[in-house]
Amino acid sequence: MALALTLAGLAHGQPDPDLWQRQSIYQVITDRFFDGDPSNNNADGNYDPAGHRGTSVHGGDFKGLEQKLDYIKALGATAIWISPIVLNARGEFHGYAGSDFYKIDPHWGSLADLQHLVAAAHSRGILAIDDVVVNHGGDLIDSGDPGYGRFKYPPEGYHLRFRNAARQYAPPFDVNGTNRTLAMLFHNNGLIQNYQDARQVELGELSGLDDFNTQSDYVRARMTEIYEYWIGEAGFDGFRIDTVKHVEMDFWQSWCPAIRAFAAAHGRPNFFMFGEVYDGSEAKCGSYTGRQAGGAFALDSVLDYPLYFRSKSVFAQARGNTRQIEEHYAGSALHYAPEAQMRLVTFLDNHDQPRFLSLSQANNDLARLRVALVFLYTARGIPCLYYGTEQGFNGGNDPYDREDMFAGQFEQGPSRGDNFNFTHPLFQWVARLNNFRRLYPALQTGAQVNLWSDPNGPGLFAYARRLDTQEVFVVFNTATSPQALPAQPTGYPAGTRLVDLLEPDETIMVNARRQLPGLLVPGSSSKIFVARDQVRALDPVVTRVTPAHDAVVGKQAGVSALETGQKADPSVPEGIRCSIVIQFSQTMDTRSVESGFSTEPAVRGSFVWTTAQDAFTFTPQGAGFPVPSMVTLRISGARVADAGNPMCAPFESRFKTAKE
Repeated sequence: MALALTLAGLAHGQPDPDLWQRQSIYQVITDRFFDGDPSNNNADGNYDPAGHRGTSVHGGDFKGLEQKLDYIKALGATAIWISPIVLNARGEFHGYAGSDFYKIDPHWGSLADLQHLVAAAHSRGILAIDDVVVNHGGDLIDSGDPGYGRFKYPPEGYHLRFRNAARQYAPPFDVNGTNRTLAMLFHNNGLIQNYQDARQVELGELSGLDDFNTQSDYVRARMTEIYEYWIGEAGFDGFRIDTVKHVEMDFWQSWCPAIRAFAAAHGRPNFFMFGEVYDGSEAKCGSYTGRQAGGAFALDSVLDYPLYFRSKSVFAQARGNTRQIEEHYAGSALHYAPEAQMRLVTFLDNHDQPRFLSLSQANNDLARLRVALVFLYTARGIPCLYYGTEQGFNGGNDPYDREDMFAGQFEQGPSRGDNFNFTHPLFQWVARLNNFRRLYPALQTGAQVNLWSDPNGPGLFAYARRLDTQEVFVVFNTATSPQALPAQPTGYPAGTRLVDLLEPDETIMVNARRQLPGLLVPGSSSKIFVARDQVRALDPVVTRVTPAHDAVVGKQAGVSALETGQKADPSVPEGIRCSIVIQFSQTMDTRSVESGFSTEPAVRGSFVWTTAQDAFTFTPQGAGFPVPSMVTLRISGARVADAGNPMCAPFESRFKTAKE
């Protein structure tokens, strides 16, 4: 714990109002990410290793997350949002059904494992966000009263009881001398039946989950103590807060200031709290930010659901007009606290929504996704990417949008096999966009000036991000046909030449009227322009590896791939002495690459570089790679030639050698 606190203190010792605007969040469901410790998989008795149930435990844990932090860093993420950590009522994999709020569910690991994960993240410059729940616990309570389930308005309510006397809440939410009945701890009004009724939304049970009596001073105090405990013990840098609109406003106006004060007193003056307000109304979502509702300062930010609902129409389904994005920004200015408007957490999908590429949304149209990702990472707000998007996952509604990232048991379509593929085109697209955010501060904290939108249907949206003397001009086209953008005003002086970061061979020049010239934007594409004298070098990346990630190499590689469901690479010569070929995006410093290259199992070999020094072939010596085995290759510490940029994070890939 001390290491985590020290690292967090170094990162956040001084107040920094722009800290979170500079972040890029990566959301994971811990159970579905990577299994780093198989010994804890069945700790709750809910592990299903042979089946394909989307509701069982699959094995991902804190150790697995830690092992894949370099993958997350290579993607360009600077913060990870992990699913809830507390012990769940029936060993639920997702974490949103707590029963002991001071204990970690053992199928994710131990407190020490969590502390080590957070410390390891901090050592890589990655912030840690915990998903927390105060609205409800698991489903341990019901009633024997007639009509139970139907919502009852107070003061009348149901007599509550535990479904099973052997399954009860741990302290401090147990029935005791202070709280003699369950109704002192939980709402007894039944289920939500009308989500348009604010009283039902706040007092009723969501999906049968036991609804805490958050009006109770006792419950409020305990919830404050619980989450102060996790800040202190684990070293978290922020909370994503579940089901915010299901809890009364004055709870947030007391709980948030208390949490914020505790965090500041423990070296985290920039502790960040953003909530899930599942609503498309800017007025509703904005009311929970800052002092918008009157009274004390509540949440720092919320998930930008109003923008999400518009984005589905604009980007995923590509049917809606782009003017609605501009209208959203106008609504944000009216309804959100000033401190929140630049820090809304933006996203394309998450664990509660069909994935962007699912059949009901973009239907596997990768061009639409690339355009949407450009918007996500260049528009104002804090971008949040749901795990697997960068690997083309396309699951539908829950549970099919909660696929295994590792080679697990709940896979379909693009999620089959191991998906930690650094060379996947979408991974490289996201990494590049994150690199732009790091290189051009205007994309993080600059004001957004909306310049052009289409009111009639799919088409163009153009905007500029401006910070001091830097301006980044972005335009995208959601239509399938080319669209013409008229000349647009710019802050750059006449004669300034701008470069398209996505296609560096394309340049434009500011005209005498200080306008960017008109552009013809191809269908389903984007352009990002910045002044040529401000262009900075990208970090080097591996663009191609042979054998391909997760390939099977052997005399019958193709047959083995079909039989095992793994990905074959028929271009690789058969045999265990196959060469490894690595292609980089830039001319590299060969010494740094060779010294940072390793394989596991370790083998000796020789390097041969291309004339351009942007690719090498490693040929193993002696017997080569064992058969059968999983070969993991890594490159760390590599940098561009002539003391250029280093790689953002170590590179890793793997392939399997198969018996002949």
